[in-house]
Amino acid sequence: MCSCDIQAIIFDLEDTLVDREKSRMKFLEEQFERFHELMVTVQRRDFEKVYLTLNPYGLEDIEWVYQELVKKLNIERISWKTFYNDYKMHHYRYHFPFHDTLFVLEKLRNMGYKLGVVTNGKSEDITHVMNAIGIYPYIHYVSTSDEVGVRKPDPVIFEDIMKHLGVTAKNAIYVGDCPLNDIAAAHAMGMITVWMANSVLGTPEEDELDYTIESLSDLIEVCTKIERGDA
Repeated sequence: MCSCDIQAIIFDLEDTLVDREKSRMKFLEEQFERFHELMVTVQRRDFEKVYLTLNPYGLEDIEWVYQELVKKLNIERISWKTFYNDYKMHHYRYHFPFHDTLFVLEKLRNMGYKLGVVTNGKSEDITHVMNAIGIYPYIHYVSTSDEVGVRKPDPVIFEDIMKHLGVTAKNAIYVGDCPLNDIAAAHAMGMITVWMANSVLGTPEEDELDYTIESLSDLIEVCTKIERGDA
């Protein structure tokens, strides 16, 4: 297909295809609205600030987050379990793609690439997220830690996605935002690495990084350069 024979592009999900910040801020806004009549002394900005302080990167145990939130805000009329159950019931609906996610995925499929997703998490939750942002029609296969049995950066989960896409590492580009779980792991497998710049998580090692992009749209130019043999 191209001078480097790139056949597949593999993506991380959160903060790569999903706009995590927009998604969780919208969820927190509407969760507060659902319960504000029972916590009239709590302002929305304080509710959001405490949640984000407890769970800045969205990686903490959610049960613990709500237990601590109730304590810190002195909420007496709502239990942490009520917040947690509301989270489980509604959170999956509050996921949004980046403004160019769908456009880029469609463009890459039209360019002839197989597209895959590798992500840590429960398969049921990931299915909800991918349905919510509308990317399933563009993705050929999804490897989840829940189904594979290991989490990124374990090489087994990368081997799983490549096996199902029918490609080898030298024929694949990997796109992600985490220096360790995404870039270092994909580099170790022998894939071309593309970092979705995210200073919150740190910066990849220079020798592990092939390309840096500020938005998914930049990926199209990267792929075009590789096809032409310009990079």
